[in-house]
Amino acid sequence: MLERWMRALKGDPPSNGAELHGTEIVMSVPPALRADIGTAVAITPTYDAFARIFASAGKCLKIFVPYVDPSFTGLASLTKAPIKVLTTAGEGRGPRASPVLERCATMRDITVRYLVARREKALLYQMHAKLLLADGRRAYVGSANLTDTSLHYNLELGLYLEDPDRVKKLERLFDLLFDRAGVGAKML
Repeated sequence: MLERWMRALKGDPPSNGAELHGTEIVMSVPPALRADIGTAVAITPTYDAFARIFASAGKCLKIFVPYVDPSFTGLASLTKAPIKVLTTAGEGRGPRASPVLERCATMRDITVRYLVARREKALLYQMHAKLLLADGRRAYVGSANLTDTSLHYNLELGLYLEDPDRVKKLERLFDLLFDRAGVGAKML
């Protein structure tokens, strides 16, 4: 497996022609490292991969991410497709809805659900991985949130996929979590 990743980092095709087909390494790189990494490794910038996913969604865009900021609004403007977002509720004095997501949901077709199940004081369904899905055909899986910091300044890593079988499996997983674990803002 390490050998496949090393070939991918160098931009070489996989040995069997299928393992990384339709897959790109996606990365946010801090400005101080961009020149070194950008010339040494074949990567797709995170913002570019996200913009491609948002812009290509025609039927539905599904997003599983704990943090968003106004960067989400700019990316959401790239699609006319309905958007489903599964996220975590903000903390403070009890769980609270995301102002950015809820405001966007008043202006366009966005359904937001929150993971809030608790046992005593511990949040049961914490999330770290991020997932974006467009029309069951394209996906991003990785570490970048939909925030300016994650898109442009943090060191974030993920994969862009166009493998139909893997993307369909990810979509089934998203649908299950969205329908069974998420609650609307009114339930917070």
